[in-house]
Amino acid sequence: MATTTIGSATAIVGMGRALGQRDDPDGPKTPLQLGAIAARRAMAAAGITRAEVGALFTGRTPQSYMVLQYNQALLNELKIGPTFNTEVTAHGGGALGTLQLAALALHAGVIDYALCVTNEASGLWMDQVGSNAAWEGDLQFEAPYGPSTPSIYAQFACRYMHETGTTPEMCAHVSVENRHWALQHPYAAMRHKGPITIEDVLASRMIASPLRMLDCAVWYPGGIATAIVLTRADIARGGRHAEATWLAGFGQCSTHEWVGERMGSWGFAPLEDGPNLVRTGTALAAKQAYAMSGLSAHDMHIAQSSAPFSFANLMILEELGFCPFGEGGRFAADGGIAFDGGLPFNTMGGYLSFGQVAQGLYNLQEVVDQIHGRAEGRQVPGVEAGIVHGHGGPMACHSVVILTREPTR
Repeated sequence: MATTTIGSATAIVGMGRALGQRDDPDGPKTPLQLGAIAARRAMAAAGITRAEVGALFTGRTPQSYMVLQYNQALLNELKIGPTFNTEVTAHGGGALGTLQLAALALHAGVIDYALCVTNEASGLWMDQVGSNAAWEGDLQFEAPYGPSTPSIYAQFACRYMHETGTTPEMCAHVSVENRHWALQHPYAAMRHKGPITIEDVLASRMIASPLRMLDCAVWYPGGIATAIVLTRADIARGGRHAEATWLAGFGQCSTHEWVGERMGSWGFAPLEDGPNLVRTGTALAAKQAYAMSGLSAHDMHIAQSSAPFSFANLMILEELGFCPFGEGGRFAADGGIAFDGGLPFNTMGGYLSFGQVAQGLYNLQEVVDQIHGRAEGRQVPGVEAGIVHGHGGPMACHSVVILTREPTR
C-alpha cells in the first residue's frame, strides 16, 4: 500500500446543516434549497466569502431533484465560481468521498478552501420504496423479479448469519442500542417512539427474512443537508478560524454495482479467493485510513456507520477492526456497543433510529460535534478521535474517514 503525507494535511473549519420538515411553516424545501442553506451556514461558520470557495464537491444528484448535474445547479444557486467542481457518485458512499477529493485538491495546493455539500429530501417528495427497489437491482437480470431493497440486503444477511453463526438476537442488539442513542438526539426520527427491547425487535413484522421491521433503517421524515468547509493545515493553524477538526486519514473501496455482478467478481481485494457476500470494501478502506492517520481502531473513541440494517452494522464493526471477522454478533451481545460502557457507536441513532436519507454527511458532523463537546445530551466524554463509515449501494461502496482534535502527523 502506498504511503502518503496527506494525513492531517487538511482540516474542517466550518459546518452547516439544514433540516426540512413536513410541518415547516414555510412549506417543504427542495434538496437544492436545503443544500444552499447548509452551504451558506458552513461558509459563515468558517468566516469565508463566496469568492474564496475554490472547489465544490457534492454527493450524487438527489433522488428527489433529478437534474443532470446537481453540482452545477448548486453553484448557480450559491452564486460561486469555483476553480473546479463535480459530483461524487459512489452511491451514498460518495458523501464521505467528497471530503477525500477535497483533501487531495487542497494538499496539491491548487485551492485554499473546498466546500462539500450532500443532501436529500426524498421523504418529502417521492415514493422511496419503489424508487430504491428499481435503482438497487440490475435492470436486466434482477429488477424483472421484483426485488425490494430489504430483499436484496436479506441475501447478504442470510449468508453472513449462516457462515458466522450470528443469530437474530445478536443483530437485535444493534437496533436496541441505536435507539438508546436516538432518544438523546432532539432531531432523531424515532425519538418519539421510545426505547425498544430485544423482544420488540424479534416480534416486529417480517420484512424480508431474516430482516424484521426493527432491523431496518427508517427514512428521515424530512430532508437533511450538510455542508463542510475544509482548508489546508497551514491556513487552519494561521489563527483565522476559531475551530479546526483534522482529517487524519481516509480510504475508499467499491466492489460492485449489483449483487448479481458481485457474485461474478473475484481476484481483487476483498474478493481475492472468490465471490462472497460476507466481506465488503470497508476493511480495505479502513486499512488505508488507519495507515494514513498513524492510528488504529484502539485509538477511536467513537464510531459512526451509515449501514442501513442491523446485521450490516455488525459486518462494519468487524471490518473497522473493533472485533474479529464473524464476531460482530457476539461483540454486540456481550456489551461491546452498549449505551452504558460499550463503544459509542452511532451516537446519533444511526440509520435505524436517527433516520436515513439517500446520502449525507450528518454522521460525520456528529463526530465533529462530539470532538468539540457540543453533542448536547449524548456527549461522550473525552473524544479525541473518531471514525466514520459511509455506505452506498447494495453493500457496494464504502468510504472511511478518521477525524481528530489534533493533527496526528
